[in-house]
Amino acid sequence: MRNETFLLMMPDYSDFPDLFLENLKKEGFSPLLITDNPSKFKYRANEKFINFIQKTFFKNKNYKRELVDNHKLREYYKRISEFEMLDYALVIRPDLFPIEVIQELKKKTKKLIAYQWDGIEKFPKVKDYFSLFDSFFCFDYEDEKNNIKPITNFYFDCLPPVYKSYNVQRPRLYFVGLYWENREMKIDRFIEEMSSKNVELSIFIQYYNQSEIKNPKIKYIKERVTFRENLKNVEDADILLDFVDPVHNGLSIRFFEALYYKKKVITDNIMVKNYDFYHPNNIFALENDNYNDIDVFLRRSYHEISEDIVKKYGFSSWIRKIITH
Repeated sequence: MRNETFLLMMPDYSDFPDLFLENLKKEGFSPLLITDNPSKFKYRANEKFINFIQKTFFKNKNYKRELVDNHKLREYYKRISEFEMLDYALVIRPDLFPIEVIQELKKKTKKLIAYQWDGIEKFPKVKDYFSLFDSFFCFDYEDEKNNIKPITNFYFDCLPPVYKSYNVQRPRLYFVGLYWENREMKIDRFIEEMSSKNVELSIFIQYYNQSEIKNPKIKYIKERVTFRENLKNVEDADILLDFVDPVHNGLSIRFFEALYYKKKVITDNIMVKNYDFYHPNNIFALENDNYNDIDVFLRRSYHEISEDIVKKYGFSSWIRKIITH
């Protein structure tokens, strides 16, 4: 790869875009970035006054939203018009961008690729975008008819891993995630089952409403943990916790972080048993109410996984796959 241009379009999610750009540079690309927040919105002319009138007298709360959407649209077109022909463009969560913007981008791109990292059925609007791309990848979905190709998540291999020995005496169990009502009971049950065991629980849930704060053994946070902060917590942990979203069929990024940083995993996603990096010393699958078997798992040392298998799930391998398939 010799200085090929690579545009990344993706959500402005924490410091995620920065890590993508860093890893793309490591692979020899000249990366560019457009997020779903291309620039800060500012009222023009008398728009602020009109918005006040619309909200106050006409109960129209959509006027500003329409202004913001039009502002984004102008910014998208402006940015795309500045590009020469791009070698590659990767759009993550394409459903967050207007279809006409994707169509405009396609005119400036030799190969236009999509990656739906949140699954198809969780955001079914993305089905309207299938035909717009040369390649469309998803981590939990395959559809030969619409040329949707399966691909796993990955870890960022631009960051050198830091290892620590597994603490068999009192392992630290770590989880961070958004509040989802459909996994609340699972996490509460897990905490209850682990309360009699000699472990350190470090569970962070980002909440939006005060009513979501319920379990005193969970650390509820308002601000999102950055990706780099999360990786520091991963380094300090012994076991990563994974509670699957029922609408997903694939594996979350936690499994690949665990593989890279040599961490064990406790999960209720039994699909992990089908992967080549699965080993019962390293991954405990919660199924059939088998909590009594966790004690044996906690006492087992980490089993080293082949370096070839580990590298297979790094960003370097991932990016090569999506540009060649």
